[in-house]
Amino acid sequence: MMSLIRCAAFITLLVYTGATFASPVDLKNTGKPVYIESIEIDDERKKDHWSGSLTLGIAITPDYLGADEHTATSVLQLKASYRDTLFIDNNTFGAVLHSSRFLRAGALGRWNLGREDDEPLRLSTGAKEVGDTFELGLFAATSLYKFFLAAEAYKGLGGVHKGFNIELEGGYTFELNSRFKVSPILGAKWGSDKFTNAFFGIGGDNPEFVAYQAEGGLYEIYGEVSGEYRLGKNWLLKGAARLAQLQNSAAISPIVKSATGNRYQLSSYVGVVWLF
Repeated sequence: MMSLIRCAAFITLLVYTGATFASPVDLKNTGKPVYIESIEIDDERKKDHWSGSLTLGIAITPDYLGADEHTATSVLQLKASYRDTLFIDNNTFGAVLHSSRFLRAGALGRWNLGREDDEPLRLSTGAKEVGDTFELGLFAATSLYKFFLAAEAYKGLGGVHKGFNIELEGGYTFELNSRFKVSPILGAKWGSDKFTNAFFGIGGDNPEFVAYQAEGGLYEIYGEVSGEYRLGKNWLLKGAARLAQLQNSAAISPIVKSATGNRYQLSSYVGVVWLF
């Protein structure tokens, strides 16, 4: 019976993941990456090879990368792992190709959610809608006791950009008691010229606005605090808050410097988690 429930949850994950591609809210999970989190799951949940979680909650995120306005949205965050090898994390999927005591590495792919048309932004800067882009990449991560460090590198395969971007993240989990855990996390993101310009550049096709060519480099750093409280054997109350600061060429883009922009990006969510 439990196997059927887990298979149904996995199918739901696939369906919902496809639906999120058109969502204006980036549903990227906070906390540890799923390929690190899966190896920490107890054997009882792994006994039929499937494990994962579904989170129903409320998220507050910027309207787009660099926006000052925020949107509150009900979200469903989903993760699934098969034999600690294949995994899906909302709009990201992949496979662990190497696993040893101190290193896990493999391949992954994701849909990088773009930017929907924002009328105030378009009228003030000329910035247009940014479509979604499919990216392929590699990851490497290590986990030692309650510390983790992960690196992901992606290459756009078309659509909005064909650039590269790299994301680094590390954190530590404090177990305050048998029910309550808190994890502070620090991260940084780097993008190539093509990647950064796709999200922060302004084209020169409209003479009413000044064109802006965003250059590659470190474009975001962030700090995050996530926490979870165990409600029962298969239920958690989970939440997170992240403050990001845009850097270098991204921070001085007309998109960010406009009346509707802000280099400081605050996002948060809270939800109830079912573990399977």
